[in-house]
Amino acid sequence: MSSLESIKEFFTQLKANNFDLMQVYSTNPDGVYLVLAIVLVLVFVLVFFVNRTIKTASIIKLVNNIQNSNDFDEYDVKFTKIINELPKRGLKVAQSINLRKDDILNKKLEFLKDLNIKEKIEKYEQISSKYKKLSKNSQKYNIEELSSFFDEKAETLLEENLKNDIEEYYKNANFDENDVTLVNSIVSYANKYDKVGEIVNPMIEHIHSFSYGYNLELYKFIKKLSEEDSKQVYKECTKKFDELLENGNISEVILSYMLENDEKQTVYEYIQNLKDETHLRSLYDNLFSKSDDIDVDLAFVANDIKVSSSFADYLDNQLTSNWKDLAYIDHIMNAPKVLETIGHISYRSILERIEKLQKDDELNKNISQALEIARRAESIALEAKTLASQK
Repeated sequence: MSSLESIKEFFTQLKANNFDLMQVYSTNPDGVYLVLAIVLVLVFVLVFFVNRTIKTASIIKLVNNIQNSNDFDEYDVKFTKIINELPKRGLKVAQSINLRKDDILNKKLEFLKDLNIKEKIEKYEQISSKYKKLSKNSQKYNIEELSSFFDEKAETLLEENLKNDIEEYYKNANFDENDVTLVNSIVSYANKYDKVGEIVNPMIEHIHSFSYGYNLELYKFIKKLSEEDSKQVYKECTKKFDELLENGNISEVILSYMLENDEKQTVYEYIQNLKDETHLRSLYDNLFSKSDDIDVDLAFVANDIKVSSSFADYLDNQLTSNWKDLAYIDHIMNAPKVLETIGHISYRSILERIEKLQKDDELNKNISQALEIARRAESIALEAKTLASQK
């Protein structure tokens, strides 16, 4: 007997037994099972379609209301759900997204306005990746306008929007210590996508428009860069400042900062080798004999350009005032150009004075040692006398 015939027989028996299912079951259990199976299938199909309809309506509602999101993260969670549900929810969802595609793009970009450039780079890359996924997931519905829109925007968001935002950032940046992390994020992004020529090089050129010799904040920025993270920016900025150290004009403010931050030797060498007399004289007025750092003063003395005629008097005063400090005197006497500055006669006189001091110092040491030996001998003698008296 076919399934259709079994169903007909079931309903005939059901009617004949006044719809007493138990009575029909006793005579035709297979027919009851068959009908129940069919009913269950129909219920399952109904539930499936109802559930699908509800979910489809929910996603369409999400698409229509996504503009009400309060921030980027909330928006992104909703947008991610739409992307993931799109392949399962049918043509209506795809059509709904297509109608709202411009609003979806503009609203998401609106959330990026107040972010710093590091955050923008992260968000733009995130959006671009999801746009590519949405374009791929929508292709099954053959809505070319939808697929091509998000495929194109995935590229232009990086090629145009982000690039413009990066340019706007560095053209308005102060380039102080706070900018290092932001610059590093740009360098990392550009190197990842091989965009150094498009992004990093123009940024470096803009940084070069700042005054390397007089902008202290820029100097602090450069010193905080690292070869590992800042790459091309570190290399070019460090190179340009090093060129200034060779024979450029670096302000007293920057040099003072360097002296306070463990770059003393660099400052000494810069002053000693500076060829610009006007700038050297300016530094002399601001730095010479203004601190306890004698090496700063000696650097001016060592320079071939004698910006002051009082160097000899100054050195003589230092030597005279500190005549007991042999190490200090010796340090000055052995510094470059000191001999030429104070003259051979004065130099010889000072050397004789040092030799006498050294002899006196040695004599004092010998006397001290003799006294110490005498005290020890006296102590031993007293101890021996005490032991003898106890016997």
